[in-house]
Parts: sequence; structure tokens; C-alpha cells
Amino acid sequence: MKSSAVLVLGMHRCGTSALTRCLGLLGVELGSEIIPPAGDNPTGFWEDGRFVALNQRLTQLVGEEGDRWWEHLLPPEIPLSSPGVCSLMAEAVEEIEGRFASSPWWAVKDPRTLRAFPFWEEVLRRAGVEREVVLAVRHPLACAQSLLQRNGIPEERSLLLWTSQYLAHWPRVGARPFLAVDYDRLLEEPERELRRLCGRLGLPWSEAASVEARKFLQPGLRHARFTLQDLRDRPGVPPLVVESFEALEELCADREPKAASTRMAALHDEFRRTVPLLRALEVEIAVARRSEREPLVLAMRRLVEAREAELARLREERTRSERELLDLRRLAEANEAELARLRVLLGERERELAQWQEERARSRTWRWVDRLRGWERSFRRWRKLRSGPER
Repeated sequence: MKSSAVLVLGMHRCGTSALTRCLGLLGVELGSEIIPPAGDNPTGFWEDGRFVALNQRLTQLVGEEGDRWWEHLLPPEIPLSSPGVCSLMAEAVEEIEGRFASSPWWAVKDPRTLRAFPFWEEVLRRAGVEREVVLAVRHPLACAQSLLQRNGIPEERSLLLWTSQYLAHWPRVGARPFLAVDYDRLLEEPERELRRLCGRLGLPWSEAASVEARKFLQPGLRHARFTLQDLRDRPGVPPLVVESFEALEELCADREPKAASTRMAALHDEFRRTVPLLRALEVEIAVARRSEREPLVLAMRRLVEAREAELARLREERTRSERELLDLRRLAEANEAELARLRVLLGERERELAQWQEERARSRTWRWVDRLRGWERSFRRWRKLRSGPER
């Protein structure tokens, strides 16, 4: 039997748990060792403990000790050919073949999976399993508020983490068809989003699953509601965060998905140019933490402000170019108006000339004068002939 894996990807606190629960209601196998609910997620995580353990061991292999993912702004660089990672891959393939070979659809859910996407993509390739991607998206300010309450992470850092999660591996994520699901829209219109899931994955529609989803997706699951304009108006939010959320919202709403994916690819390129800055920021934060001479937030703000200053300069240059272009357009419009006025004036003069010529042709005096001129010309020719050639 052909087996397909659904990778539920997304940032921490962005609705991956609720989305995975809905997949389970639609018949997707979630695993036999589901982690029990906890205080920070009383409705359940809906993730298999063995997959979570593999991700935790992977993060330790690449140097993220203690699974403190929030201390690393950038996803880890995973050496896929190293002995340790290859050994872990073999274990993951064995888990998949031993537990899900008979399942037509099964899911891997753990927010760490997006940071480790190259690892899981290679694991599924080696296991001979087709992969489908479902991307959970939540407003970055809502995500930041949740992380502040749960982990005490400052908003500035949460926004950078949110952005790096979605942009770091975007070329891999967007290389094949996927489905993006907005957490707020899932709570507000569960049936619509479940039908999108069924359509993308080829799952049979279940009215009973829709009823259960409505029961599960209670309004109380959402503790904050923000709009796109809230993000735009928020002081100090980097433009990269705003533009990434705009593009992801387009994908969640199925509005021009090709254009939105192309925009995300361009934002990924912009993100890659910020990587040296983010690495320097991580080093400075680590030094500040060890020395305890400089608070974490101040270190972040100083380097982020440097990047914002550069972006402000680029925006100023763009604004100046737009003003120059506007001036040129106004000049062209003025020239076109003057040309139109001259054309009207020329038309009037041509009409006046035609009228004068018509009146002249009808004038008796003009006809006599014209006849006299003809006689004068004839008389001059006659005199010339009479006088003979000049000597």
C-alpha cells in the first residue's frame, strides 16, 4: 500500500496542534504515542513522542543543547552526510517503515520540524514515502504575545524567530504544492478549511469530522486577535516581517498563490542577506548572557536598528526615485496637454484658411484681379518676344 506523510509545519504557538487534530479527525494517522496535554496546551499537542524525540536528538547533534530553540535565531545547519545525522536518519526510516507502512496517510507534527525540514525531507526520500506539506500560519504579533506569556521571550526576538522559521527553508517548502492554513480562519471557518485539506490531500469529506472539529475549535483557543494593519502600524517591526505575513496570508486565502510563492522566494533571498547580521546578533547575545553586562533586548535592538537604518535608507532612495518618476509623468502630461492645445489651434487656423479660400473663390473682384494678372503675364511675355534676345 502506498503511504503518504503529511508534514505539519509552522512556528511554535502558531496553530500546528489544532491543525493536526483536524487532520486526525479526517482520518490521518497521528501515531500511537501522542504526548499528553499540558498547562501551556490543555487541548493537546497531537504529536507523536517518538518523532519529537528524534527532533530533540537532532538539535543536540547540531549544537542546540537543552532543546532551547528560542536561543537560536537561525535554523541549524544540518550536515546530512555526517555519521551522527546519518545514523539518526536510519532510525527515523526504521520508525516509519515499522509503524506507518500500512497507513495510507499519517502525519509528522512538531514545530521543530520546520527548522529541521532538510532532515525530514531526506528521511522521507530514503523511506520511499510521498510527502505533503501543510503550513500553519498565525499572525506574528499573536505568536509573539503567546511566546512572551509562555517562555518570557521579548516581542522583538519572537518576530525574528517567526520570520526565520518561515523564510529559512522556503525554496524547499515551496518547491512542490502545499497548503497554507491561517489559524484564525481555521477557528472562524472550520468547515471551509477542512474542505481545503480534503481537497489538497485527496481525503474523503466527513460531516462527522466537521462537527467534531467545530466542537474542538472553540473561540477560547484564541487569546489574541490582530490585523495586518496592526502589524504595519507597530513601531519597530522590520519590513521583512510585514511582507512575509502579507505573502503568507495571500497563500492562506488562495489569492494568486503563484505570485505569493514568488514573493516568498524573493523574501527568502532578502532573508539570506540578513544571515550575517543574525549570526553576529546571536554571538553578541551569547556574550552578553555570559558576562551579564548587557541585557538581551538591548543587544538585539542595537543590531536590529542597524538593519532598520539600512532599510530606511533604501526606502528613502526608493521614495526619491518615485518622486522623480512622478515629476516626469507630470511633465509628460503637461506636454501632452500643450500638444493637444496646439492641435486644436492648428485645426482652427486650417478651418479659417479654408473659409478664406472659399470666400476668395466666390469674390467677383478677386476673379477680375486674377484675370488682370493673367493679362499682365501674357503682355510681359509678348514684350519679351518683341524686344528679341538681349545683346
